[in-house]
Amino acid sequence: MNTCSVFGKCGGCNKLNIDYEKQLESKERNIFKMLKEYQINPDNYHGIIPSPNVYGYRNKMEYSFGNEYKDGPLVLGLRGKKKKYDVFYTRDCKLVNEDFNIIVSETCEFFRRKNIPFRNYKNHTGYLRNLSIRRGYYTDEILVNLVTSFEESYDEEVHEWQELMLNLQLDGTIVSIIQSKTESKANVVKADEMKVLYGRTYFFEKILDLIFKIGPFSFFQTNTKGAEVLYQTALSYADNTDLVYDFYCGTGTISLLLSKKAKQVFGIEILEEAVRAAKDNADLNNIKNVQFYNEDVKEFIKKRESFETPDYIVVDPPRAGLHPNLIRFIKEKKFEKVIYISCNPKTLIPNIKELSEVYTLSDFHLVDMFPHTDHVECVVLMTYCGMEEK
Repeated sequence: MNTCSVFGKCGGCNKLNIDYEKQLESKERNIFKMLKEYQINPDNYHGIIPSPNVYGYRNKMEYSFGNEYKDGPLVLGLRGKKKKYDVFYTRDCKLVNEDFNIIVSETCEFFRRKNIPFRNYKNHTGYLRNLSIRRGYYTDEILVNLVTSFEESYDEEVHEWQELMLNLQLDGTIVSIIQSKTESKANVVKADEMKVLYGRTYFFEKILDLIFKIGPFSFFQTNTKGAEVLYQTALSYADNTDLVYDFYCGTGTISLLLSKKAKQVFGIEILEEAVRAAKDNADLNNIKNVQFYNEDVKEFIKKRESFETPDYIVVDPPRAGLHPNLIRFIKEKKFEKVIYISCNPKTLIPNIKELSEVYTLSDFHLVDMFPHTDHVECVVLMTYCGMEEK
């Protein structure tokens, strides 16, 4: 099997040694086991759609600086499955384009030579924290984000590293090099202060016929080709209509794709940065019929009680699933259809059970966005049970 040098140690994937068809069968079995537990039977199950790319599919990775064992040399990679502080040198990962592996290897070797300390999360000392890499599948544009502490004594070395990055022989093109500084006690990729070392603060990527501007912290599906399959599957249930609500819209991908189906789309998202990006992406694509609301879902539905009710809605919630207030709202409003996209079957299926008092589970798809892992995306169509009473 096509495994990497740290398979079984790092926490990146756990199915790399299993035939891909067997992985898909396993994911289906797991989903149907959960459906059975809740006594749910989809009217039409359409199978699991494989990822268009089985290897090299990830467009984003967040690596940690650390060591594989106590007092070991500096490494750059993913954290281990069992030990919280161990990091494994991820220089031949099979889930990413080879450009990622080159950048990781060259970065690690450079900072080793310079003997610059990594962040120790037990005593909160050390300079090097994380390296985030994002790459456009269609555009081949690369954004590199080095996350460090606030010490300024290593500015010269960071500048040398930047020059090294710009001279690497890559298939893609680095358009952005950023240094994010933080003193957060947690091992997270964030910026209390951000400095552009080279280029711009974003790169471009395409989804279907739209283009998106993606910053270092913007949400974007990590499997671009898989996302296209996911969105096309969801959009196949979207009819031409006057108004659509897109709950948990993130950076607006689905809202903007729905703009061709509806005269007006309302995208609702609680994260301010995501809404700013959504508005930028609407402008970038010259889309005028989508309106984004920077609101908590439960607050939005309070204000919209007296507004026009759309024929159908789209929901794409975080892993926690639908907010209870939104579930009540959906049941009360009796929409013709609910298109539900989920990254977490463990919350999707209980949500379906609650909604089944008013809606029928009409269609059910699985979309494999994450080969070699246990994760799978679901696309569900629920239709109102009493259409004649509406």
